[in-house]
Amino acid sequence: MKTKVAGLDLAALERNCCGYAVIDLELSRLVGLKCLYEDEEIVASILTDNVKVVSVDSPIAREPRLRAVDRAAMKLGFRVLPPNLGYMSKLTIRGWNLYERLTSVGVIVIETHPRSALKSSKAGSVVDLARRLGVDLGEYESRRLRKDLRDAIVAALVSLCYVRGDCVSQIVAEDGAIYLIKPLFQ
Repeated sequence: MKTKVAGLDLAALERNCCGYAVIDLELSRLVGLKCLYEDEEIVASILTDNVKVVSVDSPIAREPRLRAVDRAAMKLGFRVLPPNLGYMSKLTIRGWNLYERLTSVGVIVIETHPRSALKSSKAGSVVDLARRLGVDLGEYESRRLRKDLRDAIVAALVSLCYVRGDCVSQIVAEDGAIYLIKPLFQ
C-alpha cells in the first residue's frame, strides 16, 4: 500500500480555494495539486487519496483565542496570526471541525504555517525546498502557481518531514504545536 501525505492551505470560507497537495512517499513525487472548497470535498479527497498525515495551515484549537504557541512563534520572529483576530476566528473553527472529523477516522492532522516553514528551512523557494527534500514536483515545478497551491505544497513537505522525522522541527507550548522544517540551507 502506498503511503501518502498531504498539505492543506485552509481558507476561512468555503467559497475560497483551499490549496491541497498530495505527495506519494514511495515515489517521492507530488501526485496531486488542486483547489478544494467545501469541507465534505476536503474530507472525501483526503480519504480517497488514502492520506496518512495532513499538515493544515490553520490554528488547531477548540476555540479562537491567542495561544501560548502563537506567542512563542511570534517571539521567534514568525508572522503567525492570532486565532482570535478577524477572519482567523472562522478559520480556527473550520480547522478544528476538520481536525475532529479526520482524526476520528485515523488521519494524523498537524498544524503548520507554510510561510514560517519555508523561512525556517532557509529555502529560497518552494521548488528549492522540494528539491532539497528529494521530492519531484513534476509539471508543477515550472508553473507559476497561486499562493494557495504553493502553501499547500510547503504544508505537504512539512507532512513528509513529520513522517521522515529527520527534517521536522516544531514550536511547542502547553496549548499546541506548530510544525516547521529544520534549516536545510546555509
